[in-house]
Amino acid sequence: MGNIHLIVSKDTSYISAITRKLLSQYVDKSEAVETFEGKLAGLQQIDNALYTDSLISKNRAIIINNIDLLKTEVIEHINTFLTSSPPDQILFIMTSAHADALKDEQFGTIQSSPSIKKHIALNQTTQSLIQNYIKEHDVKITQPAVDMLVNVFEVATWGIVENELNKLSTYAGKDGKIDEAAVSELTFNINNSDTFRFVNNILAHKQKAALKDLKSIKETGVESIMVIGALAWKFRQLLAGSPNNGALIKSINLLYKYNLEIRKGLINNTTALDKLTIELLQQKFY
Repeated sequence: MGNIHLIVSKDTSYISAITRKLLSQYVDKSEAVETFEGKLAGLQQIDNALYTDSLISKNRAIIINNIDLLKTEVIEHINTFLTSSPPDQILFIMTSAHADALKDEQFGTIQSSPSIKKHIALNQTTQSLIQNYIKEHDVKITQPAVDMLVNVFEVATWGIVENELNKLSTYAGKDGKIDEAAVSELTFNINNSDTFRFVNNILAHKQKAALKDLKSIKETGVESIMVIGALAWKFRQLLAGSPNNGALIKSINLLYKYNLEIRKGLINNTTALDKLTIELLQQKFY
């Protein structure tokens, strides 16, 4: 039986990360990979890939993206293929961003087959993604470090989260433990980018200094969504010690607002950080 995988997530970076991992495990050469887009895939193309190319080539991979957009005749053809004992040397990957669409009865075989390995990350929280990574890779990490990562990565894509966790795991080594100091030192170079100084200048309402730091952060190349995450982490820390601070509560709500707009694609990360900075500088926190 071939290695058949279904990857479902609205986060394209999650799909890309799982796909890369599978290809590195099963495929030796990039030319042995055929990729199709669901909306454009024709019956003859898929038939050749599944039955001709896969039979004459070893360690071959077939990727069909957005399978929910496949034509009905192509879906039926794939269902037949999946129930006919695919060859062992094939790696077959199907992806979709829409779990609801796959509930249609025409995807019955794809959804129900026990031989299909499923990787599904829909509506997962940053907390659960990080915990899954920790469990899968047997990472030793302190709870304060987990809490910091959850807050800092709140608006990040899975690709960024995975990359930073890989970096931290390598730093810690086989028997080491990740703590807050490691997160501060390594994660997205926040120390080198003056991110924490930027946050402190906002809290102190030092407009000129904060804007100077913001410019420096952009030049360093740090992801804007990481800086927003660092702001969220700091505000929650302060709120824990001053739970009735209305300005902090308002600021956290503002962060949630931009978080939601980023996830919906209503605003890009850099613009969100610029607007957020201006709005926060207009507030007094103490």
